[in-house]
Amino acid sequence: MHELVAVWADRRGLAWIGVIAILYALILIPFNQLGLTFSGISIRPGAALPVLLGIFFGPAAAWGLGIGNIAGDLYGSWSLMSIFGFLTNFIYPYLSCLLWHRLMRGHEVRASLRSVGCYLAVAFVATLVCMLFLALCGTIFFGRPFESKFVSYFGNNVLWTMTAGTILFWMVLEPAARKGFVYGKEWVKRGLSRA
Repeated sequence: MHELVAVWADRRGLAWIGVIAILYALILIPFNQLGLTFSGISIRPGAALPVLLGIFFGPAAAWGLGIGNIAGDLYGSWSLMSIFGFLTNFIYPYLSCLLWHRLMRGHEVRASLRSVGCYLAVAFVATLVCMLFLALCGTIFFGRPFESKFVSYFGNNVLWTMTAGTILFWMVLEPAARKGFVYGKEWVKRGLSRA
């Protein structure tokens, strides 16, 4: 059974899904209510989390962020587009997990230039792919203008994930790995998780 399905049969995985969903919703809801923008780009600090949590929690982060995004949208920005928001927030962390662990294969998990460099590469690629997907879905299914939506989605997400996300990654990578605050088959292979 694939780990994206298997996580639902694992008590620890379910706990991480719940914690991540609640955390993400609590961060999204206030900013959805306020509707803050800068130069047409929504201010959403929660955008710092998908890559970060994806690397640490893989399949649990995928489900948790997807569910948390739906909960956040219910308080301010719910529309049929929220379905694609769920899919994007599901794919975004899981893709980040797969890419980062592949780049770090054979290397020690520690706060180093390599691990941060891999984080930045993954953050850029995963953000680009997922925001292209989201903007295309909006254009194809709802007739939204592709360029402006892509610039808004990508600008917001790449800004937060490359700045605040990088700082958080540097600060929590070693403690999280050392204390087992990680989840997924990639961490099991490294002997740092029992998930």
